[in-house]
Order: sequence, then structure tokens, then C-alpha cells
Amino acid sequence: MKTGRAVYEIGAVIATAVLHPVFKGILHQRALFIALALGGWLAYFGARCRREQGVLQQLGFRKEGLGPAFLAASAFSAAALIVMAVIAGTQQTIIFRWQMFLLLALYPVWGTMQQLLLQGIFVRTVATPGTGLWPRLLVTIAAALLFGAVHLPDMRLAGATCLLGAVFTLIYLRWRNLWPLGLYHGWLGVFFYYWVLGRDPWGEMF
Repeated sequence: MKTGRAVYEIGAVIATAVLHPVFKGILHQRALFIALALGGWLAYFGARCRREQGVLQQLGFRKEGLGPAFLAASAFSAAALIVMAVIAGTQQTIIFRWQMFLLLALYPVWGTMQQLLLQGIFVRTVATPGTGLWPRLLVTIAAALLFGAVHLPDMRLAGATCLLGAVFTLIYLRWRNLWPLGLYHGWLGVFFYYWVLGRDPWGEMF
């Protein structure tokens, strides 16, 4: 039963990833996609939590490993923010708008859901605790490529999310904690859109 459920869950994650560029690039309904994906997955995990105890803790929403995972994610995010600031300085795109502060509060929710699907379902299912070095390396590469592919055709965005997926997968495999990954996913995404891409995700959604 658990094996069958894992297959269905990974299939649903891949389907979500495939639908993302469809809603974003073809239908131009990014906000609708986020609402549907969040609503659908929250309903699913809510049903699982009613049937099983400790589901969220098993996936990564726990206290264990929070401190070191937070430090590792903070170090990477600080370095990434410095690089983005340098790029934005050369492009003259260092800006601060009221929408940015709103997104800094809201986007971590969507970032956390993405990390839950990528790490909590995909990575955790393939690389269980005790898995050897090579399987962990392969799942890190697979997770990074999957995460980057979701953000095509923008090559800069795909490349950045591929790197983010690789680093956050390594952090998750080490400490199995999702809290800092979702938080920094959201924050870095906001600055990357405004400073590096020169795009306004708030305006694109609404």
C-alpha cells in the first residue's frame, strides 16, 4: 500500500510540475495554478494527517535538524543574495517596491509547498535514511534538473532554480527539515525576479 501510494504521489508531483508551465506560459494563469495546486495538495495532506499520525513530521516539518539546516540555508541564501545584488547593480535593477514586501510575506507559503513536493515526497521517497552515497547523489541531480525544468523556458530562472534545487536537496538529505528551505525559497525568489530578471511577479499574476 505504501509503495503504491508513493508511486501515485511522485506521479502527482510530476503532473504538478508539468502543469506549471502550461498554466504560466500558455494559459497565462499563474495565480490560478498556484491557488489550485495549493488547494489540492493542502486537501490531500490534510486527509493524510487525519488518517496517519506524525505525517508532517516525517516529511520534514519538525524541530529535529532545524538549527543546522537553518544555518546552512542561511549561509547559501546570504551568498546568493550578494551575487544577486552585484548582478542587479550592473543592471541598475536594485529596486524596492511595496509589492516586494507583500511577496516576502506570502511567497514563502508557495515556496514551502514546492519544497514539500520536491523534498518531502520526491527526494524522501527515493533516498530513504541510510541510502548510500551514489543514490543520494543521483537523486540530488534528478531533483535539481526537475526543479530547473519546471521553470523553463527562461534559462536564467531555470539555471538558478536548478542550483537552488541541488543545494536544498543536499541540506534536506542531511537534516530532513523543510522549514528553512521553504522560507528561503520564497525570499530568494522575490529578489531574483525583481533584481536579476527585472520582472514584477505580482503584476504578472494579477
